[in-house]
Amino acid sequence: MGYFIAVIRVGMYVLVFGVFVVIGVCGHVLFFMSPSWLLKWIAFFAQLWARVTCRVLNIQVQIEGDASIKPGSLIVANHVGSPDIFVLGATFKGFFVSKAEIADWPLFSWLARLGKTVFADRSKRQQVKVLIGEIQQRLNRDQCVILFPEAQATDGTDVVPFKSAVFESAVLASRPVVPVEIRYHDENQPTIAYYGDSFASHIMTILKAPRLLATVTVLPEISAGEDRQTLAAKSYKAIHDKHMSG
Repeated sequence: MGYFIAVIRVGMYVLVFGVFVVIGVCGHVLFFMSPSWLLKWIAFFAQLWARVTCRVLNIQVQIEGDASIKPGSLIVANHVGSPDIFVLGATFKGFFVSKAEIADWPLFSWLARLGKTVFADRSKRQQVKVLIGEIQQRLNRDQCVILFPEAQATDGTDVVPFKSAVFESAVLASRPVVPVEIRYHDENQPTIAYYGDSFASHIMTILKAPRLLATVTVLPEISAGEDRQTLAAKSYKAIHDKHMSG
């Protein structure tokens, strides 16, 4: 039964993928002279894409707290696996920061580039400065940026201390940081949302799952009037305390 569900979902997602690639191309053509309008176009349809993807994969999202955050906020969350992208994307209008390797993945890279994903290569010191500058630009354009400061996927049982460098973008742009906790509810330990060691196996597990329940808890925003280490520490504590209290 699981493989049948997976095949149906792959077929549906091929159609979804094609539709949103066309939408992305149209946006780049229509607004190539207006970066601000292009970002608004992409943010709207990126959220729609995430919500459609959640429907296709039967990921049901419950939101706790106020998801109507200020434009230009830096949204930070704990990271478990690929469903995090769909869950957060469906909850917020914003642009993701993703590891640089995804820029080379077949098919996925197309949507990521059309969706103006910010690619991060933390292995190169100079690239970190470029990354901070790109995030700052998006925030200054009143666009939210979503990232996972753990810089790795976990099994969902704990939250790894955050890397502080990316928080510099919020300091420079004088924009608030919004901590968000993601929690998955299933009987698997670790949760099926966990990335694991094999991407192919992880994706197949998600495709075969009849349903996946997730809760997104939007925690109180943190003022940008702090240094990056303080912002990272406060964000980590807020998410970690909420995650461990559940």
